[in-house]
Formats: sequence, structure tokens, C-alpha cells
Amino acid sequence: MAITYPRATLLCFTPSLAATLRASGAPVIVTGSGGWMGRAALEMLDSAFGAEMLARVTVFASAPREIKLRSGRVVAARGFAELGHATAPPSLILHFAFLTRGHAAEAGYIAANQHISELVQKFINRNGALGIFIPSSGAVYCPDGALETEITRNPYGALKHQDEKIFQKLAEEQNFPAAIIRIFNLAGPFINNLGAYALATIIKDVTAGGPISLRANHPVYRSYAHIEDVLNIAMAILLRRLDLGIFDTGGEPALEIGELATRISLRLAGKTLPILRPDWQNQPEDRYLGDVSAYRRAAELTGTVLHDLDQQILDTARYLEALG
Repeated sequence: MAITYPRATLLCFTPSLAATLRASGAPVIVTGSGGWMGRAALEMLDSAFGAEMLARVTVFASAPREIKLRSGRVVAARGFAELGHATAPPSLILHFAFLTRGHAAEAGYIAANQHISELVQKFINRNGALGIFIPSSGAVYCPDGALETEITRNPYGALKHQDEKIFQKLAEEQNFPAAIIRIFNLAGPFINNLGAYALATIIKDVTAGGPISLRANHPVYRSYAHIEDVLNIAMAILLRRLDLGIFDTGGEPALEIGELATRISLRLAGKTLPILRPDWQNQPEDRYLGDVSAYRRAAELTGTVLHDLDQQILDTARYLEALG
């Protein structure tokens, strides 16, 4: 079954936020520019700056490369190691460089992420900053809701928690704003590592005509935040110097993964496709859900109108369709 969606629109900051960013004169630094959030941020900055993009934005990736944006503009990314000696005027820093949870079993994982953090700290101490956005993770929470501190038990979550404390303290000491947002489940363009995300695998099954294959044999609950909304909130915090503390992303409604599959099927195919799932086991619920009330409050305070779930599904599907 071939499903064709309306042509995707490019991600962008709200018009007032884009105007404020242009007028601020602030240079912007993006680290981790090849990942999901990094690519989305580059597109939104490109939309805001247009022809000034290359003069206003400095980009760092794991290795030097050229990144072609969907607008057609090509950005030259510098190798991340250069951050150790780079000089720049105080800038808005969007810091996405981090080895994700999928690499946690690899040798040197902890040391590599701590080295990334140290390079950014030293860069800020050397050059100053106008603000920093740190996307943290829902993995900082233990099952009992406490914050993770045991690095051998949960290296990804513990390292994310370490970065929260490090950059929050640095921002306080140097008097620049910090947007630190604990990301749970994202939706929208530039989704990557497709086999690891239920949203992407369900969409791909639906667009292939079904059936929808689910691996979970126990209750799994998820809710989603649109990547454009998260980046609008973060940039508004930095430009308006808001102090919202550290907060979660969250979405409404929170659905069991089988309900999510049905919702996606109806939204994209216009009918309910068969769902294949292992026999049910008596296991605890998997509820990877952020505090939606805190997220909605942040959206209201920054003037961000949140995408609803149906729009999140459609925008993700449009992007995946473009990937082929």
C-alpha cells in the first residue's frame, strides 16, 4: 500500500522568536550536529537566518563534514575535537554532542562522554556564553523516581544527570541562562536509529500495508513531544533569559503501545490494520512518561503552541516517506 502525504514543511522557530533571534546579533554554536536534534536545530536556524546562516552559526560534528540542509544550503561542520582550542565570541550554545544509550555497552563509553563534557566546559570557560541548551533524558530517573547517581548501573542516565549539574552550575556562576530539558519520547523530522523507536517502526509497518509488529509482551506506555516544540521552548528560554529550572517533556495522551499502533493506523491508513504481538506475560508496566504538566507550563510561559499527537504522527510519517 503506497500512502502519499501532503508535502512536509520545514521546521522553524515561531515568527516572533525567529525575529528576536535575528535581532539579537547572537552567534550560535551547535555541537552534535549530525544527530536527530542537531539536524532539526540546524534546519530551524537556517529558516530563521536565511542567507546569514553561515555567518551566524558555527557547527561541530564528530568529524569534519559537509551537511546539506533540506533548504539546499550546505553547512561545513568542524570536527568536535577542535572545540578544545576554538575561540569564539560569547554565543548561544546548543549542545547535542553525546554518545547515546545504544553505545553504553561499548568500551570507553563513560570516558568518551566525560571528555565531551569537559571540552564544552573548557570552551565556555575560555570564551564565555550567552546561554546553553542541554537536552537531558528521562533516563536520569530511577524506577522509584529518584535521580540516577550510580554510573555502573545506568551509565547513560547517570552521565546525563552529571551534565545537568555541571552546566546548571556553570550557568549560575557565569550568569547566563540554561535550558535543561529531560527528553522522554520525541516525534517529528530527522528521527534516526529507526529500529529503536516504536513510533518509527509502527509508521513503517503501516505505510507498508501492515501487519503492525510489536515486540512488547507487557504493557508499554508512551507519550510524545514534537521536536520543533522542544527547540522553540529551549530557544525562548535562552533569548528571554527565563529560569524554568530542569523539567521533563511530556505529551497527551499517554497511550499503551497497542493503542498507539491503532491510532497511527487510523491516522495514516484510515483503517485498523492487524497487530502482531507476543503472548501477554505478567510483567510490570513500562511507563516512560515525563511530567506533562511541567512541560505544558513551559510551553505556556514561552508562547509555544504544542503539536497534538495526530500532527506529530503525520510529520514523522512525512519525513520517513521522504527517506524512502
